[in-house]
Amino acid sequence: MNTGHGVDLPFADEAFFEVFMPYELRLAQRRAMTWGARPEDLLPPAFVGLYLIRADMSGNRPFPSDEDGGAEIRDHLVSLTRAGLRDSDVLGSAGGNELLAVVRDLDPHQSYVVAQRLLSACSRSELLLAVGINARVGYLVYPLTSQPNFPPGEWKTLVRLARAAGEKGAPTTNATGFGLLRGPTAATTNIPETDLVDLAFQDMDSLINSGLLSLQRIHLMAGI
Repeated sequence: MNTGHGVDLPFADEAFFEVFMPYELRLAQRRAMTWGARPEDLLPPAFVGLYLIRADMSGNRPFPSDEDGGAEIRDHLVSLTRAGLRDSDVLGSAGGNELLAVVRDLDPHQSYVVAQRLLSACSRSELLLAVGINARVGYLVYPLTSQPNFPPGEWKTLVRLARAAGEKGAPTTNATGFGLLRGPTAATTNIPETDLVDLAFQDMDSLINSGLLSLQRIHLMAGI
């Protein structure tokens, strides 16, 4: 996946996401309905990826105030994230020390590459290493089924599910990532997508074990 390194992406706010996200989800749903039950390896690169990038202080220490360097750390995280995105993607604040990157026209088989690039940039950052920042990426690749019916206006629920995926497992380094996407049995199962999302909050592991969802764990690789 090519990225526009150095592209000065606009920084989206909540008002922008409230309009943009329902549109993107509806577009993804229409495409999925057109594809029908096409095998996973034949799916076109037209999914949408929701990537949450969070900066936490190691050792459960409080995040610095803006006056003590917190604003500089957030600005630096924005710069690192922008360098891993294309000019067609959207970056904005998800609140606190968390960013939301919306990756458009995404190939689900390449979704992990985006997270690897973002985490690799954080793991090499001298600033983040010096202050003891743990970077965590949680992402969700939508649609989750071949018959999607999730209400687009409830897009924040999908963002929370991406966050829940990212929180699986304790970080063992200064950069950790987990992603959630449709599983190999999703196309042959008639479970409504709204029920699938609800069940994922209750027992994500069971859905992964049954093949309805897939969980990707990001391993940092040299050169990415």
